Amino acid sequence: MTPFMTLMRYEMKNITRDKMTMTMVVYPFMMVLFGAYLIPLILDQFNPSGALSNATLIIMIVLASLGPLLAGAMLGFLLLDHKDENTLISLRVTPVSLMNYLRFKSVYTAVLSSVSSVLIILGVKYLSGDAYTVMGFNPWDEITVLNALVFSVISALFAPVFGVMIATLGANKIEGFAYLKTLGILILIPALVTLEAMQGWAQYFLGVVPTFWPVKGLLEGSNLLTNSANLPSLAYSLIGLLYLVGLFALLTRMFIRSVNR
Repeated sequence: MTPFMTLMRYEMKNITRDKMTMTMVVYPFMMVLFGAYLIPLILDQFNPSGALSNATLIIMIVLASLGPLLAGAMLGFLLLDHKDENTLISLRVTPVSLMNYLRFKSVYTAVLSSVSSVLIILGVKYLSGDAYTVMGFNPWDEITVLNALVFSVISALFAPVFGVMIATLGANKIEGFAYLKTLGILILIPALVTLEAMQGWAQYFLGVVPTFWPVKGLLEGSNLLTNSANLPSLAYSLIGLLYLVGLFALLTRMFIRSVNR
């Protein structure tokens, strides 16, 4: 346990020195201000309609999903830094193995992501008031604190998955940035469930995207987009948990093999 405590103490000391970590600390507050005040000003420019009501739900899904994306990008570029400088090899002569180092950084990143998501969801929910209400519908009103916490914990697992995926696919930071821009669309795909054609059994075609499951858990738990083809909220969350843990285990092995080449 001592090596992990040493790593944690280092992270705590480094939190104000590392620009990437400071970005992750400041980012949720920026998103709360953006989501609670700036987006409503933009929405006010449009006439109330069913399409605008649907747009507010899409905005909610995207804002709720941003935390894991940024946290994952932070982890991915950190690992690519180590990869470029061949510093991960030096872990072989330390008490912390490469696998344990990855586990520690992944848990640390997931915790940051989870806290970020909770702050964004609850911050926008309570600070925006009725700003997102269109034709009597406000998606933020339907989210409870429990829904927000469950979603944040499950979706946070996407952060280490995304980070290790970028670090595995990218040979360097330039390639990693290209993959980041390409794979960033993964947080937008679950928003397709707002389309009427994707609310029945067709929704499960989106299940190949890991972010789909926590998003659907949030929507079902909040009684948004109810459909006879829907699973219980807990089922979506559990499937998402198993899927993301499995992906992380697979990608971790692939990353270690890429480092040991």
